[in-house]
Amino acid sequence: GISIMTAAHPGLLKVELALDGVELAAAAKSRPELQATAHPEQQRAVELLLPDDLVVDAPILNGDGGATQALPYRLECDAEHFFLHRGAAGGDRVEVRVIPPPRFYEERTGQGTPMRQIGTVFGSFLALSPIEPCGLSLWRRVCRWCADAGAPAHPPRAVSEVIETVRAAFAEGAVEFILFNGGLADTEDGGVAALEPYISAVKRHFDTLVAVQLPPPRSNRWIDRTYAMGVDAISYSVEVHDPRLLARLCPHRVERIGQERYYEALAHAATIFPSGTVWSDLIAGLEAPASTIAGIDHLVGAGVLPVLSLARPSAGAAVHDRAARPADLGPILAHLFQAVREAKINMGWVQELSFGITPLEARFFAGDDARLSVAQHFYRSRLGNLTARNLARLRRRLRVRTVSDSFDSSHL
Repeated sequence: GISIMTAAHPGLLKVELALDGVELAAAAKSRPELQATAHPEQQRAVELLLPDDLVVDAPILNGDGGATQALPYRLECDAEHFFLHRGAAGGDRVEVRVIPPPRFYEERTGQGTPMRQIGTVFGSFLALSPIEPCGLSLWRRVCRWCADAGAPAHPPRAVSEVIETVRAAFAEGAVEFILFNGGLADTEDGGVAALEPYISAVKRHFDTLVAVQLPPPRSNRWIDRTYAMGVDAISYSVEVHDPRLLARLCPHRVERIGQERYYEALAHAATIFPSGTVWSDLIAGLEAPASTIAGIDHLVGAGVLPVLSLARPSAGAAVHDRAARPADLGPILAHLFQAVREAKINMGWVQELSFGITPLEARFFAGDDARLSVAQHFYRSRLGNLTARNLARLRRRLRVRTVSDSFDSSHL
């Protein structure tokens, strides 16, 4: 069955499920929560709520030996509950909750576009890519721009369609926050100018925190402008610290922007945005553990919050030379938590990501003292969310006029 260690260690459980996937028992396959089809650009997966409120996207195995574990996890159920089980019948089980795909996935906008093509739910975030998706860590593939593979896949979405999708997601309580992803990377502003109408519309219609994940702009003035336009958290995702591997995976990105610009932009953003609201993904297993640890240290030294992505490549789009192993990740994740804690970077803003391990979640790998010392529930509460928004508004009001005046006077 599931070992006592794993049952008492939801961080390890999340890592193993993300990397090795889960089989569905016969009874589970017929449950309505598991009947929805997968997002067209993603491997079919089930989103699970684990002990300690951890959320994971677990790829569904087809019984084809895809798991690297000899005994993969199996999702079982009775009339009311779901359980994870591994090994012989009668072994230990861990109760989990299945988070069904949101109902808005089946709705269409007024223009007839399926809403699942506009917004994708990852934990408590609704990810929107109205211009062009970008991000190996989020979408599990190298985007067109980073690989220099040609024109965008679709024209920009209408602002009205994005707002309809956000409204539908909030109406059913499917998400709490908005994440705008991607943009037009081959521009001075990194794509944020094209996203501004969408960001402004969301801020005008909804009381929510907005995060943006896109390539870095060529000028730091655009980072100041991003803050002034109402963005609460920002990510320029390094993804791979090893420069030679990054050049192999994302040649156009390295040629046109350069890896060092990502680090420079993140460091500047960390002087503008509140502590813990500037983050960058590093992808587990793409490079040697020592290189990932060096990437963590580089980010933390600049005041940036690293997130370890557990994204698996979809079928036919593999980029790994080797898959990450849970046993390899333990020391990396322990280091992640300790480095962020020692740097006194706020861990409370970036959490509840189904595709990655945040520093807050990495506490499970840093010993019992670390697990018990972190008071994470403030930001999870409704009061905490309201307080966070009010703090963000106050801080922004103190900066926006100066930033806008200096930006306008530069004639950019």
